[in-house]
Amino acid sequence: MFKESGTVQVLEGVTAAVIVLLRALDKTRAGMAAAAGLTGSEIRVLVRISEAGRVTPKMLAGSTGLSMGAVTAICDRLVARDVVRRVANPVDRRSLFLELTATGETLMSSIYGDFRARIGTVLEQQSFAEQSLLEAQLLSIAAALGYDLEEGLAGTQIPAANSA
Repeated sequence: MFKESGTVQVLEGVTAAVIVLLRALDKTRAGMAAAAGLTGSEIRVLVRISEAGRVTPKMLAGSTGLSMGAVTAICDRLVARDVVRRVANPVDRRSLFLELTATGETLMSSIYGDFRARIGTVLEQQSFAEQSLLEAQLLSIAAALGYDLEEGLAGTQIPAANSA
C-alpha cells in the first residue's frame, strides 16, 4: 500500500493510481469551474442540483459537506447569476427547493458534455467488458472507502444493484 521513505509516506500501485485520479478529477473540476466563471464549491453545488433536479438547501448541505451558511451564500451567488432559482415547497411553506434555471441547465449540459468527451477519449480504446469492469472496480473502491453508493449514484444511470 505504501512504503516509508524517511519521514515521507509513499503510495504505490493501485493506491497511488487512485490518488493520481482524484487529483486529476479535482484539477479538471477546478478548470471547468474557472472556465465557467465559478468556484469549486459553486460547481459542486450545481452538479448536485443538476443530478437531483430539485433539492432543499438542507439536502444540498448534507450531500456536499458544506455548512448551511455556505450553501446559502453559494446559492445567493448562483441565483444572482440566474443559474439557480428558489422555488416554494408546496408541501412545507417553511421550506424551499433549489433547481436549475434554463441558463443553469445549458451551463451544466456544456460542463457534462465536456467531461463526457474527456473521459470518452479513454473509453473509446476499451471494450464494453473492460468498461464494465472498470465501472465495477471504481464503485467497489468507493464503497470500501465508506461512500454511500445509494446517495452517490443518485442522478446517474448506474443502477445501485449493479454496484454491489
